[in-house]
Amino acid sequence: MILKFLMVLSALLPLAAAAQGGLSSGVIGRMDNVEIRVFREAELTTRGQLSGSGTISMPLIGAVRIEGLTTDQAAAAITRKLADGFLVKPEVSVSIEARIRRTVTVLGQAQRPGVFELPAHRRLTLVEAIGMAGGVTRISNPKKISLKRGSGRVETVDLSAITTGKGTDIVLRDGDVITIPESLF
Repeated sequence: MILKFLMVLSALLPLAAAAQGGLSSGVIGRMDNVEIRVFREAELTTRGQLSGSGTISMPLIGAVRIEGLTTDQAAAAITRKLADGFLVKPEVSVSIEARIRRTVTVLGQAQRPGVFELPAHRRLTLVEAIGMAGGVTRISNPKKISLKRGSGRVETVDLSAITTGKGTDIVLRDGDVITIPESLF
């Protein structure tokens, strides 16, 4: 019964977002378009795209870094800045108007290699991304997976260590490339 309710609810969530004009909550990504409203202060309403450094400029307080924060965390950060000498008990809401598609790529010895979208409302880990790609093939070498970050830095990851609890799973970022090599018998 609960599962059926959750399935119906998950089907209705996109409809609720559309009814609100597409505004949503969740983790704010690089270059997303956001809307910031301050209750009873219409002149402080700010809409726009985050800069490449993850900030948005607001009247009174200037640039505020909100990339990587949830909409609630961003509202709290802006509230603190506005309360610091500008407004008495400001009430701030932050919503995401449009998301820029954020992806990771899984290459090599995965069952279904490809490009996968990062979820908007939570973080995606390396193990989850490989799972989305159907897991590793039987001829793969899961001990020498390479993870290339957007910065160009490459690190070798032991998937076996992570899945047995001997290693820590890695949170992925936009543009990461996971390459699963073939095992050399």
